[in-house]
Amino acid sequence: MNIRILIISVVLMAGCRQQTGIQGGFDLMKYGIPVTLQAPADVAATQVGKGQVTDVAVKNDKGYDIQVFMTDAVSSDLKQLVQQKKEQAATNPYFVKIVEEYEDGFIFEKTSATEKSYDFYLIRIMGDKQVDFQCGNSVLFSEAQVKAMIKSVRP
Repeated sequence: MNIRILIISVVLMAGCRQQTGIQGGFDLMKYGIPVTLQAPADVAATQVGKGQVTDVAVKNDKGYDIQVFMTDAVSSDLKQLVQQKKEQAATNPYFVKIVEEYEDGFIFEKTSATEKSYDFYLIRIMGDKQVDFQCGNSVLFSEAQVKAMIKSVRP
């Protein structure tokens, strides 16, 4: 009887582990950020800042470049935080328009004198922490590249 219970427990635990594990995920916990990205296999992370703001750049040389910031949450009102990010984006002299909106963020278009590019903001509230995601500054990104990065962030 005890053997059956042990075998059933082991099978159930193994099954749970497979379901909750994220295949190919890039875990940022070693940088103090409790987030796993579905990033390409060849990304590397660099911790830029630590302290009140934890700042980690996750990128490769093929168009994937996400900046992740974790700070103390100033509010638990996600709608208000997204609105603040919209206002912040609109102050950028290269801002053109918001292209797509989500409950937790948005994609926006930017333009310089010669090129159009895209960026995004996504926000997660995790307990008393706020985690912000946006494009890194390495290159100009297409809308398709930004959407792929967003897909890697959103659960």
